[in-house]
Amino acid sequence: MIDDELQNWIDKSLNETATAEEAQALEERLLGDSAARDHYLNEVYLHSSLRRRFSVDGEQVPSLDIVPNKSRRELVLGVAIAASLALLAGILSLWTTDSKSPASITQVFGAYRGDGTAYVVGEPVGQGTQLLDRGLLRLDFLNGARVTIEGPAQFEVTSEMRMVLHRGVVTATIPEAAIGFVVDTTAAQVVDLGTSFGVSVGEDGLTDVCVFDGEVEVTNQTDAAPRVVREGQAVRTSGPSKTIDSVAYETTQFENAWPINSGVLQTTGSMRFVSPGPDFHPGNYEDNQHIIVFPERRDFVSKKELRLDLVDPGEYIISHYDNKPVLPTGRRLTSYLLQLNAYPEGEDPNRRRSVRGQITFSKPIVGVISDDRVLIESEAIFGLPNVTYPSARMIEPRPEGDERPGFDTLILAADRRTLIIELQENPGHLDQVRVLVEAE
Repeated sequence: MIDDELQNWIDKSLNETATAEEAQALEERLLGDSAARDHYLNEVYLHSSLRRRFSVDGEQVPSLDIVPNKSRRELVLGVAIAASLALLAGILSLWTTDSKSPASITQVFGAYRGDGTAYVVGEPVGQGTQLLDRGLLRLDFLNGARVTIEGPAQFEVTSEMRMVLHRGVVTATIPEAAIGFVVDTTAAQVVDLGTSFGVSVGEDGLTDVCVFDGEVEVTNQTDAAPRVVREGQAVRTSGPSKTIDSVAYETTQFENAWPINSGVLQTTGSMRFVSPGPDFHPGNYEDNQHIIVFPERRDFVSKKELRLDLVDPGEYIISHYDNKPVLPTGRRLTSYLLQLNAYPEGEDPNRRRSVRGQITFSKPIVGVISDDRVLIESEAIFGLPNVTYPSARMIEPRPEGDERPGFDTLILAADRRTLIIELQENPGHLDQVRVLVEAE
């Protein structure tokens, strides 16, 4: 965690105003905190680059191993800073070594090895078999591939273009630079052709492959003919089998790992992440117990200005269209659709449904859209192609001073990554919210 105290120590160290005690405290913090070390390296590089960029002609920019010391205090400070810089050199050496690893851990969620030790963010993934006893890990490869693994799992990373899944569940998001990425299992080889997909391997080697977007090529290890599996399709094969069989497109077993690949860190309460499948239309997806989260456009740059309903932390209130803030063009964003679509059910089929939840994204929320007109306008930019969106779906926040029950609540938290939401809807109606998040 990058707190104000750490940033203050770093600033003073770089500006040569830190006391010996502050320099010592910084050194101890860097030794024990990998996130602090990463941040320190970034600050040092930025500081050095700015000095070189903006130094006047003839000004000599000191290198990292030069420490001015014009007085006894500065001599002490110089020694402390030199110690920190020596530490930095060691960190740089480790960083250089670690950077040779094809993948590193970028996110952990209750992830532990079989011996009870925790996986740590920033940890490189070395050679050999890795055991994930429980929890979730996200690995980022040097080529940009992102893979999330759900325990219990056993896996190996053999190169930046290949991994082996002995058992467990993985979801993968593969950019253009990493097309051809391979996931091997005991029963199959899955070759990415530019896509997002999930692979599940049981204790007996039974392998399921589910394609969320794009396509993959699946080859059975018994030399069955390769099979191209496209978006909204799923297949299954096993070691003894000589066939690759089509199965129903069902994403349930990937619903824990897939959100992390899609930029969702956590959901709490009654929220469910669902990957759109074939013939997907939001209005056809009904659920009385959950606010459904659908991923839409990823890493997309809008060429058209767009109005937003909520951009600053706080609670959403209705505003006139002309008074809404404007999202400028040129920002690279990812969009998500949140929805409650109620339907008649149970002994009291027409009762009003009330569902609460909270969702946290890995990147800051740029804006939230709820107004019908803005939802329609945003669909032309961020909506899924060839998908039919319903028309009336605007949420109804509580008017100021109104104490009656039954209104919707939408709050953007102070961290700008978390959305707190409560939707209340009658069967036969639906509420929708579009969330725009900085692209990874």
